[in-house]
Amino acid sequence: MLNDVRRAVVMFSGGVDSTLIAYLCKLRGVEFIALTIDNGFVPRRELEDAKRIARLLGFKHKIIRIAIDKNREFVEDNVNRCYHCKKSMLKKISEEFKGWTIIDGTNRDDLNEFRPGLIANREFGVLNPLRDVEKKEIRNIARILGLPNWNKPSNSCLATRFLDRIYRDKVDMIERAEEILIELGFRSVRVRYEREMAIIEVGKDEIKRVIDLRDKLVEIFKKIGFRRVLLDLEGREHI
Repeated sequence: MLNDVRRAVVMFSGGVDSTLIAYLCKLRGVEFIALTIDNGFVPRRELEDAKRIARLLGFKHKIIRIAIDKNREFVEDNVNRCYHCKKSMLKKISEEFKGWTIIDGTNRDDLNEFRPGLIANREFGVLNPLRDVEKKEIRNIARILGLPNWNKPSNSCLATRFLDRIYRDKVDMIERAEEILIELGFRSVRVRYEREMAIIEVGKDEIKRVIDLRDKLVEIFKKIGFRRVLLDLEGREHI
């Protein structure tokens, strides 16, 4: 699918999918830019990691900032929020890189989930070379190629942590809470926000450890600003 691509913008998050796409472009001699969008809801650790991966693999990397929180539909429409965000991103990219092919790392697993952002992809003609490849296969290919983030847990922007309307002042609280969990050694984490409550999600095999650290986490999270701290007992898959 990359055979006819001459100049490309790879939507680059620093995750394994977009890293593999960018690396394949490099191997095929495609002129490309690994482009990271900072919409104000990307965890700072993810931005720094994207910079690190791009530097390590020799990608030409650029970060574009957009003020998506000024978009009322994005803030209030929790069902189609990802569509409004992706549309704003792609509009910005199309204006700045006219005539370039836009590529992202959408994979087969993504197509089995509710992802409104995929509608925006179709509207802007985004190329998805991995759309028929399962995530586990992508990780295996990345491992064989020696990519440093082949087993990095999947992540998403902080806007996905809100179950209804987004509150800008709560974003920093969520990011700080997730940083605490990561600093404590948890691998795959989310902290959801609902009515002043923090809902902790960690890997299934890490749930017991959250319970063991209950008193410490409740104290820390309340200092951050949450009124109550809950734990999702279903747990997350690590990768």
